[in-house]
Amino acid sequence: MPQASAEPTQDLSSPPEPRPSFFTRAVRKAVRIGMVPIQAMITVSLRTHKSRWQKVATEVPSWDERNKRIGSFIPEGSSVLDLGSGAMTLRQHLKPGCSYQPCDVVQSAPEVIHCDFNAAIYPKLPKTYDYVVCSGILEYMRDEIDFLSRIQTYGKTIILSYNPIAPGETKFSRLGKGWVNHFTQEELEALFTGVGLTSRVLARREPREVTFELNQNSR
Repeated sequence: MPQASAEPTQDLSSPPEPRPSFFTRAVRKAVRIGMVPIQAMITVSLRTHKSRWQKVATEVPSWDERNKRIGSFIPEGSSVLDLGSGAMTLRQHLKPGCSYQPCDVVQSAPEVIHCDFNAAIYPKLPKTYDYVVCSGILEYMRDEIDFLSRIQTYGKTIILSYNPIAPGETKFSRLGKGWVNHFTQEELEALFTGVGLTSRVLARREPREVTFELNQNSR
C-alpha cells in the first residue's frame, strides 16, 4: 500500500524576510524590462552611494557653475559651511575674507568634517556659521524633513539648490540620476514652511534648477 507523501515542513528558525516596498518592486520590474537604467536600482538599494561621492570628491564637477553662482550671493568676510562639499570648489568662488568649512561623506582632506545624512550622521560643529550651503544635495536626502530641521542649527542662512520635478518627468528617470525625492517647487516651498523656514528664490538655471535662500521664521 503506498505511503502518503509527507507534508512539507516550514522552517520557523528565522523570521521571513520583509517584503520589498511597492516602489522597490516597481523599480526592479522596470529595470528588468528596460524602462530605467541600472542606476535607478542602485539608488533604491543604497542609502548612500559612497563610491559615487568618492569620485566626485576628486575632480572638478560638471555642475561647478552652480557653486560659482552660490558664491556670488555670499558677502565678504562670511563664515561658510559647505554640506556635501565634494571637491570643495565652492571655496575658490567665495569673496575675500570668507572662511570655509567643508563637510562630506568622503573625507578627502584632513579639514573635511565627516557626515552621512542618510545614515543620520550629523556632525557636532565647533560654531554656528553665517551661511550653510547645500549645493545639489537635497535631491539625495531620504529624510528631507529631518535634514532641513537639523541643519537649521548649523547657521543663520541656508543657500540651497534643487531641481523640482518637471511636467512630464518621471520618478524613474530621476532615480536614474540618483535622486530619491521628487518635489514640485510648490511642494518644496510648503516643506520649507513646515519646518519653520522662510524661503525666497535667488536664481534659476535651465532647465529647472532653483537656488533658494532659507532663514528661520522669527517668532
